[in-house]
Amino acid sequence: MQRLQLDPEEKITRKEYLRRKRKQANGLKKRSKITYIVIGLMVVLTIYIFAQYYVYSKENNFKYVAGDDVEKQQVYNVYYVTEGYTYTPVYSLNSINSNGFNDKTLYYNSGLTNVQIDNDYVYGIKDEGIYRLKKGTKELETLIEKDILKYTIDGDRIYYITSKEAKLGYVDLNTIENKVFDISDVSEVIADENNLYVVQDQKTKKILLKFNKDGGDKKELVNSENVSYIVDSENKIFFVNKKDNNKIYSIDKNGENLQKVDDISSVSDKGNIKEIDGKKYMFENNNFLYYINVDDGNTLWKINLDTKEKEKVIAVSVELLQNVSNTVFYKVKGEMGVYLYNYDTKFMSQVTKRKIKEFVVDEYEEVIVDTSNPEGLVKN
Repeated sequence: MQRLQLDPEEKITRKEYLRRKRKQANGLKKRSKITYIVIGLMVVLTIYIFAQYYVYSKENNFKYVAGDDVEKQQVYNVYYVTEGYTYTPVYSLNSINSNGFNDKTLYYNSGLTNVQIDNDYVYGIKDEGIYRLKKGTKELETLIEKDILKYTIDGDRIYYITSKEAKLGYVDLNTIENKVFDISDVSEVIADENNLYVVQDQKTKKILLKFNKDGGDKKELVNSENVSYIVDSENKIFFVNKKDNNKIYSIDKNGENLQKVDDISSVSDKGNIKEIDGKKYMFENNNFLYYINVDDGNTLWKINLDTKEKEKVIAVSVELLQNVSNTVFYKVKGEMGVYLYNYDTKFMSQVTKRKIKEFVVDEYEEVIVDTSNPEGLVKN
């Protein structure tokens, strides 16, 4: 116990001395109680924080969640581009498994955007040129040096649109042969097994054309509407019709049966089509058309193409998406990270919480996860 502090000239009786000592002891007891209470609260708060982190981990990572839905969820590798916090953007290429593990930077300041993939390579645009990076290496190869606006991969070819004249061309991925067709004012292109489907800008409207793989056998599919963002399915082409308030239409690939899918609207261009096609905004799967519904805050909906029955699938504002098998990967508008949602099992999880510019899922190679050895996994 502390000694009493008295003034140099102060004299007190024994009775007063004992009274002051008792008062001092009571004060110390009070302070001790407060100290213990504060320490106790800090311990409880620490336990709460760790408990919440554990719950968060369980909700957002396959490793910590038990159940058939998680075990059934296939794991893929997700490539994504981050943008540096500088006046001149620094784009870096990264990858992460869709279960949230093995997050790593593959190529810092690669400069690649509009990233796409095939079996062996990661492709992207850098300084208006097309480059490719062999998976597992940092070997960046130039395919076309300049004048590229956007591109799409189709087997052994990349079809692209030039920046200056908006012409359609291709580069052979085996021979690196480069050829530009006499097809101008192109804003979109998609390819199926036999044909190319091209959106051509006629200034007052955009029309839909079909060509063979070498740019011949031209055929007009849609000339009376204003086409924005096209999507391929087995027998049809779906598109957003700006002439009809961005409603979704479809047409058979032979040019027959042009019709409105239903009274539903999706994302359209604002005078400049940003994407090479519309698959980041809608897709068809098992006779359901999934689409970003601009009339409901850009949430994701689906419509049964036979019954026309509609249902909301994801109740947040979706900015970009990619469908892989029975799982849609998506980026939420105005938020960081990438999420996945299995629309068969209803399983949902966050893939990464990093700030990303774009992403692409590698559906060419499935990731085998050894859950019996969690120490071998690297958590992001």
